[in-house]
Amino acid sequence: MKTTRSPREFVDALVRAAGAADARSAILLKAAEAIDRYRAQLGEPDFPLHVEALASFLGISLSQEPPTQSRDAELVPRAGGRVEIRVSSDRPETRRRFSIAHEISHTFFPDYEMKTWCRPDVRHRRRDNPEDLIEMLCDVGAAHLLMPDPWFGTDAARIKDAVDLIELATRFGVSREAAIRRYAEGHPDCCAAVFFSWKLKPAQQHTIGQRSQQRLFGDFDEEVARAKKLRVDYSIPNTVFAATGRFVPADKSVALDGVLYHAASTGRPVDGDCHLDLGAAAGRYRVLAVPVWTPDDGLGPEGENGVAAIILPLDLAARTQTAAGPRLFEHD
Repeated sequence: MKTTRSPREFVDALVRAAGAADARSAILLKAAEAIDRYRAQLGEPDFPLHVEALASFLGISLSQEPPTQSRDAELVPRAGGRVEIRVSSDRPETRRRFSIAHEISHTFFPDYEMKTWCRPDVRHRRRDNPEDLIEMLCDVGAAHLLMPDPWFGTDAARIKDAVDLIELATRFGVSREAAIRRYAEGHPDCCAAVFFSWKLKPAQQHTIGQRSQQRLFGDFDEEVARAKKLRVDYSIPNTVFAATGRFVPADKSVALDGVLYHAASTGRPVDGDCHLDLGAAAGRYRVLAVPVWTPDDGLGPEGENGVAAIILPLDLAARTQTAAGPRLFEHD
């Protein structure tokens, strides 16, 4: 089924239908309405939320067929104006749950049944692409379906350390990354969620590890591994953090010691106060660092994991904001 409606028109229709001030507010209202309906009919939800039951309650069927246009999931129109969700069975359970919630969120848009919606790889999204805006909004909706208030907010208020962050993710049946993003978003104090991976800096990507270059010693894989550092992938500041003008630059490396590296190298959650050299956002922070699942080709030179962290500035002096950085709609 084809539609000539543009992504912007879909977003504008959502905002009008929700009676909201903006797209993010609209998707949050729709997610809250879905949870309220579920709760009114089926009673207080247990967590992790039974996301398949939520889909069924909303009139969305889950197909046994695999998606044909996505590695994760897709929402497919069926006869009679109905839709079904197709989910890859070989994805991790937390990712499958998030994908189902993501596809449910597509049904919050008016005329969602006019086309097939595919969940793309978040690494390939562009914040300036209107099509990706819809996908990013659906990620926001998915997070608030799986981690709804007031339950998530109540549990998040009890967080004291990085171990608690892992337990929060487990309670709601989501990935550590998803829980940390949601936690930062709703935190009342100045904080940001920052995600680190082992990679080369941009200037090295075309000069290190090129198989076409002649070498007398070593090999391709060893050279790349030795050159990797733990670098910022992306960050999500809450509104308080953003208001200070602090901006965490992507690809900034961190020292191979301290809280972040210890979490990466030990595979255990670590807390502590430390100085972080984050460009314009450099300063002392309270850091809650959690190791995250990392594919073999993404490990550090000694097999270290990637890291997700909550950072809370210990120096809250406001700064003049000189660059626009990521605010929301970043990754899964």
